[in-house]
Amino acid sequence: MADLAIKGGEVVTLLAHERTNLFVKGDRISALRGHCDGDWQVLDASGTIITPGLFDLQVNGGTDCNLWADPSNEDIRKLGCNLLKHGVTSYLPTLITDEVGHLKKNMRHLSEYGLGIDEAKSGASTMLGLHLEGPFLSPDKPGVHPPKHLLPLTASAVNDLVNGSKVSLMTLAPELENNGESIKALIGKGVHVALGHSNATFEEAQNAFDAGVKLMTHTFNALPAVKHRGPGAVVAAMLNDSVTCCVIADGLHVDPPVVKLLMRVKGVDKVILVSDAAHIGTTGGVLVGSSITLDQAVKNVVDWGVASFAEAITMASYNPARAMGFDEIGELAPGKIADIVLWDRETLTVKHVVKSGQVIF
Repeated sequence: MADLAIKGGEVVTLLAHERTNLFVKGDRISALRGHCDGDWQVLDASGTIITPGLFDLQVNGGTDCNLWADPSNEDIRKLGCNLLKHGVTSYLPTLITDEVGHLKKNMRHLSEYGLGIDEAKSGASTMLGLHLEGPFLSPDKPGVHPPKHLLPLTASAVNDLVNGSKVSLMTLAPELENNGESIKALIGKGVHVALGHSNATFEEAQNAFDAGVKLMTHTFNALPAVKHRGPGAVVAAMLNDSVTCCVIADGLHVDPPVVKLLMRVKGVDKVILVSDAAHIGTTGGVLVGSSITLDQAVKNVVDWGVASFAEAITMASYNPARAMGFDEIGELAPGKIADIVLWDRETLTVKHVVKSGQVIF
């Protein structure tokens, strides 16, 4: 693999914009400044903004892949390739509530096929674990989840589902269990826990956050409405400094002014943009996941005047990476993995993608 010099673009870091060269050796960023002498592959970044690759915590599928059904290896490959074309260099494939046997089958399939493949050579986005959205959800807030497959929340049921798996994130309704043992069991196994599809009261949500829940899944959706008398889980999350709120910025799941409100209350560092992309998506105006990719969510919040481009990138790369405990991605700095996206400065569309130091396109 030749060393790579990305020349003439504007690098977006957490602190500032900087017009500079960026250098890659192997699969790592080696420097943000300097000149390339010797045998370097040069990528002309003129007219572009250079950012870290995006990390989507909630991907249910896409046009060519339905992770809720019985996806083939080719389906999964196509999904990963399509995500990479949209600047999503890492993601969590997301499985929703299902019959437990089928859910376990898909968990095994995704783990055996997708986790640990050479994504750069395959031209696909990296799976960094699985997101289980269910089956321990509130029957009052099921959304698209089939009620017949919802399960009571118990530590034994959680252990049965998660043991030996590659689950990184689980969405659950904490009010289904009084003692918080399931949350403690998951955290003890290294699984991050998000509150979602829940009808929790303010107090029940606070108890969950105290027990170690640090994320809220698609804030505002499939959650108690914000009320001035009887605040629920959303208000609890917005007021708790330890909680990061994920939000679907497609303009359908949440209106732009409400996304702006969330940012005003939580601050840029406590908001994560997700796509919740699904095979069905928003066909016919019905909300069954979304029909966007994460690069579109980034552009949306900029176009709405909700966030600057740098803030939007932070919410789609650095924040999800740190929330999930991955410190080698989501940032342009020496020593970090060279997952890099070059955006057209005028249109804010993806122009080039570098995956693990290799130019994909």
